[in-house]
Amino acid sequence: MKRDRPASATDIPLLDIDRMSMRFGGLIAVSDLDLDVPEGNIVSLIGPNGAGKTTAFNCVSGIYSPTSGSVRFEGHRLTQSFGPGVFWTALAIGLVVGLFTAAAAVDVDRLWLAVVKRGMAIDEPFTLETVRRRLRGYFRAELAIDQMAGKWRVVSADGRDVLAIRRDLADARSLRNQLQAAVTARRAGPGTIPDATDMAGAASPSQPQALISDDLLDRLAAGKARVRFRGWAGLLAGGLLGAAGTIAIWRRGRRSPHVVARAGISRTFQNIRLFSNMTVLENVLVGLDRAIPGGALAMLFRTPANRRGEEEARARAVEALQFVGLAEAANRIAGQLPYGDQRRLEIARALATGARLILLDEPAAGMNPTETTELAQLIRSIRDRGVTVLLIEHHMNMVMRISDRVAVLDHGVKIADGTPADVKRNRRVIEAYLGGEA
Repeated sequence: MKRDRPASATDIPLLDIDRMSMRFGGLIAVSDLDLDVPEGNIVSLIGPNGAGKTTAFNCVSGIYSPTSGSVRFEGHRLTQSFGPGVFWTALAIGLVVGLFTAAAAVDVDRLWLAVVKRGMAIDEPFTLETVRRRLRGYFRAELAIDQMAGKWRVVSADGRDVLAIRRDLADARSLRNQLQAAVTARRAGPGTIPDATDMAGAASPSQPQALISDDLLDRLAAGKARVRFRGWAGLLAGGLLGAAGTIAIWRRGRRSPHVVARAGISRTFQNIRLFSNMTVLENVLVGLDRAIPGGALAMLFRTPANRRGEEEARARAVEALQFVGLAEAANRIAGQLPYGDQRRLEIARALATGARLILLDEPAAGMNPTETTELAQLIRSIRDRGVTVLLIEHHMNMVMRISDRVAVLDHGVKIADGTPADVKRNRRVIEAYLGGEA
């Protein structure tokens, strides 16, 4: 039961699990778990197989998001806040997606034809200014000129309608201007004042040298509104979709393992998860990659900050290996280590991250009595160097010997929590975990 009185700063546990539940469909793996892990303690979480211990670890470490309840570390929720970086990232991705959607909405093939191919046909240089002008002409549905079979064609902006064919480019341009004037006049309509974009580039009205049916003229006059509507609609829809998708991905990842690791929590796994073909030192360095500044670009250009970061990471990795007694095996292949040393290597990788809380999931599994005794001493040493330990373990002798507190789960429900001596005398623990034997 949580205390109702206000907690002072010294009362706040390092890890505070409050009424945390985890459901998988109709299966309740963890139910309303309350657990405090004080700083500088070794707290063990025990229980029969299937009691929900590893599921609780997965919720704390960000692999699962709890169905309900909360997990707080140093008084703060283990979630990534919505900051300016997330906002501007969502805005940028939304803009890019919107531009691509707008290009698709106005027909990418015809947009390429208008912006690139026609310029090649008339030997016009491909510059930013010409691209800007062709894009503007396309979205204003201006008539254009392209070439086919050695002849010049006056066509609609999207190339669907061929209005006239001329052998001479100058004649084609003159006719194009006359036809554009007719289209602009029809677009503006009688008794209206056309806007600047309607009149831009249009010749003075004159009798066109080619006949255009009224239906075709109406369709060409309506093209500006149609193309612009598709473009703006595509930009808006794509922008909203891109931004919403970015926010959705952020929401799913706001409590991901890397967020938890950055907060200061690291863990090992019940099944060893090493890179068996990499060296011992490289396995520890993998856990320190996030601590090297600059990202991929700094690594590519080998900036001074990146080189200093790699040197510092290597020093931290060597120090962690020395702490667990694997410094001499730093250049060995990890898969060639004895089983017990592989367990130690996982612990070294977790410690090298600088975590203040380390979660150990059955670290003594598969070890012989001598290795178990050495591991118990190592866990005490971890606590003595200021790192808090939350432990899952089935070796009861080790648990009772090294733990400051023990919590017991049974079918996802906490049935006991206290000192090792109190837990050993608890009747519910004896019945559920020790088979009813006193």
